[in-house]
Amino acid sequence: MSEVALNIRKDNVKDIRQLYDKYAGMLLGFIRGTVQDHKRSEEHLIKIISAFAIESNGRPTSWLALRQYAQFKLIEFSSADHEGGKLRNANETNDDLNLLNDDERIVFQAVYYQKKSISQLANLLNRNEDILRTQLKSSVDKIRKARGN
Repeated sequence: MSEVALNIRKDNVKDIRQLYDKYAGMLLGFIRGTVQDHKRSEEHLIKIISAFAIESNGRPTSWLALRQYAQFKLIEFSSADHEGGKLRNANETNDDLNLLNDDERIVFQAVYYQKKSISQLANLLNRNEDILRTQLKSSVDKIRKARGN
């Protein structure tokens, strides 16, 4: 991790390294549960740990505080991924998600991975809540059927 590339002061590098060594494995697993893309997960991991270390400014911290911070940042990142009324597809490799059409995939990922409510998503996509609920139900049904549930 280059201090120059991330524009980090030398006194923060030690804090970042300690956080990384202690929590990177757990945090990467948490991020992968949301992002579902290995490369983007690792990018988010670096951004989150670096920003958290700088904001905590050397104060003692816990896994819970880091996880809550990461959850907030992931929502922020997913909002930044929003383009032209649609969310970018975060996972092309997941077979279950590939069963869904684009609209169902967008709704499913936003609700289950990004923790958005139907009303938030309706405002974000400028769509009717009932239609989004129908698409969510359809996507859940397709995934359950594919898994044999």
